[in-house]
Amino acid sequence: MSRPASFEPGLKKTVRWTLFTDGVIIILAGVLGALNPILRFPSLPTVVGIGLLISGINYIVPYISLKNSAVRPRWFILIGIQNAVFGLLFLARVGLLLFKLPVLIGVWMIFASCSRAFMAFENYKFGVGKWWITITVSAYLLFAAAAMMMNTSDVVGVPSWSAMIVSGIFIINEGRKLFQELKSEAVSQAK
Repeated sequence: MSRPASFEPGLKKTVRWTLFTDGVIIILAGVLGALNPILRFPSLPTVVGIGLLISGINYIVPYISLKNSAVRPRWFILIGIQNAVFGLLFLARVGLLLFKLPVLIGVWMIFASCSRAFMAFENYKFGVGKWWITITVSAYLLFAAAAMMMNTSDVVGVPSWSAMIVSGIFIINEGRKLFQELKSEAVSQAK
C-alpha cells in the first residue's frame, strides 16, 4: 500500500474519530486538572489516570475492530497500550512513588511525542500527504513536557495544565486535517 487512494473510507473515519475523541479526553483532563484547586474532586492523579486509561481504550478498540482492514495502523496499538499503561500508573499511584505528579505527566508526554513521531513515519510510509501535522503535534508534546516538568513543586499550575489542553487541541486538529487531502481527491475523482 503506497497510494492514499488505497485507504478505505471506514479507516479514515475511524482514525479521524479516534483522534477527535483522544483530543477531547486530553482537553477534559487538562481542564479538570486546572479547575481542581476550585473543585477539589477527584484527585489529580485520578483525573489524569482515568483520562489516559479511556484514551488507551479509545485507540485499542478501533485497532481490534479494524482487524479485517487492508491497512491496520500499528500506531493505534502503540499509543493505546502506552496511554493505558500510564493511566494505570497514575491510578495505582505507582508512578508517583518515583516521580512528582508534574514530572510523571511530562514523562507521559515524552512517550506520547515519540509515539506521534512513529505515527508520522508510518503515515508518511503509507502515503498520507499531511503526515507532517503529526510531527508538529509530536514537537509540541515535547514542548508541553518541558513546560510540565519545569515545575519543581508537587502542585501542577494552570500554565502546565494549559499545555495539556493545547496538546488536546493539536490532536483534534490532527484528526481534522490528516486525511483532508484524501477527501478532496475523492471528490475530484468522483466528478
